[in-house]
Amino acid sequence: MVTTPKGSTGTRGTTAATRETRQEAWRRMRTLAHLPAHLDRVHRLAAEAGLTPGVSKALPHIPPDRPVPMRELAASLRCDNSYVTAVVDALEERGLAERRAHPTDRRVKVVALTPSGAALATRLQAEMSEPPAEFDALTDAEAAQLRDLMRKLAPE
Repeated sequence: MVTTPKGSTGTRGTTAATRETRQEAWRRMRTLAHLPAHLDRVHRLAAEAGLTPGVSKALPHIPPDRPVPMRELAASLRCDNSYVTAVVDALEERGLAERRAHPTDRRVKVVALTPSGAALATRLQAEMSEPPAEFDALTDAEAAQLRDLMRKLAPE
């Protein structure tokens, strides 16, 4: 028996046609999310701040209101701790973050955004949230339907 996520009313089909339909939908979603024009906007902001796209991707993973342990940042970026050290070094060099000792465990290092780092993180998040121009092809009803389907697939 196949189980579905909590609150889901759909069932997983097993036909080849259903599988192909889902694969095509997923392929098109990935293509849409990786359109060069869309990614270029985010990469431009990163470049203006003197960051590589890889380093800039760390900013949304650091809460603006609290320091995060570096190992937690590595886990959320799904990367090695040594890579996070290089990322934080690059953010520190540009005055976007600072490394501190954990308040209760001095063996643990935490990273906190500076005000300019928090501002850049907000700008990057706003840019990433702006849909590509291809969304203009949708009617208001279609956009609402897509939003509702995405809420079903990726609840926050």
